[in-house]
Amino acid sequence: MLKRLGLGLLKGLLIGGGVGAALHFGLGWLTVGSALFGYLLAMATGATAGVLAGKPPWKQSAWIEGVLKAVFGLGFGALAFWVSSKWLAFGLPGMIPGLEAGTLWTESTLLMPTVVSGLFGTLVELDNTGDDEPKGAKRGPKVRVKGGSAEAAEVVEVAERPASKVKSR
Repeated sequence: MLKRLGLGLLKGLLIGGGVGAALHFGLGWLTVGSALFGYLLAMATGATAGVLAGKPPWKQSAWIEGVLKAVFGLGFGALAFWVSSKWLAFGLPGMIPGLEAGTLWTESTLLMPTVVSGLFGTLVELDNTGDDEPKGAKRGPKVRVKGGSAEAAEVVEVAERPASKVKSR
């Protein structure tokens, strides 16, 4: 549980920190400027954290889960930005290069996406069940069931043998 908590927080902070650093240091956008851009930025980083945290989207049949996590990340990002702007906003002491002292942390393109994606990445990773089979786990033999009913079924083992060498009982 603690491992997943730390891993989700790390993934989320890396995603949001990367987006925030690209905007702050790369493009020179120091503040969000408008509430609309703040919402869009929070929603984008929430969706990105939703896709990349938890089960990787490139695993077999994980794309549906990735899409659902992205949609919930959009909603979480919007909600997190609204709540933090309304009740949790406080001024920064001026330690971030380029930002004036007293700038709200929710206005910073460096901090706000980092916090949003860190929180949502943690939630997604905690929700990840991890029910994948461990590497090297062996499955039981494959079986073929013959017959119409379960009581009269005749079971034939088919464990990677050609069909000509399979014996029926």
